Amino acid sequence: MAACCVFLGSILLAIILLIFFYPPDLPKVSLSSLTVTKFNSTGDHISGYLNMQFQVLNPNLVTDFFYHDVNCSVYHDKDHLASTMSPGFVHPARETRQISVTVHLTPGTTARGIGDDLATYDFTEFDVKLTILVKSLFRSSEFVEVSCDDVTVGLLPTIGGHGKMIGPARICQVS
Repeated sequence: MAACCVFLGSILLAIILLIFFYPPDLPKVSLSSLTVTKFNSTGDHISGYLNMQFQVLNPNLVTDFFYHDVNCSVYHDKDHLASTMSPGFVHPARETRQISVTVHLTPGTTARGIGDDLATYDFTEFDVKLTILVKSLFRSSEFVEVSCDDVTVGLLPTIGGHGKMIGPARICQVS
């Protein structure tokens, strides 16, 4: 009987240690939508707003995440276009949270080749990166960068044009 209690106690202790001290899985991020508003293009110079919706899943059973300084950057053909910072938040275990981000492309933002893309195809591709300072109770802070590359966006290049992501939600990859 005592051996059985010791055995069960050891298993319970191993499970508790595994749950609380095993490194937690990183968040899973997908880009569910990207829309463009007030878009203007003159050759390689653009302006407008990119409105993005991300779905972020905390896949851990008991580990909450604390996000600080959520930074979103947008690129076109490896050229950095713009970035914006969003406030941090608490992300409970096993929950999916939505992050909404708007990136402002100021007049004169240079995107080499975008004029050619739009003249030929009426769409272009953007790369989106989220960089998040993540902390959990049992782990020190670390920067996690996820990338959603080659996001195809159909655009109307008229003055004050608009556009949206073509295709389904994109699963972002940890960089």
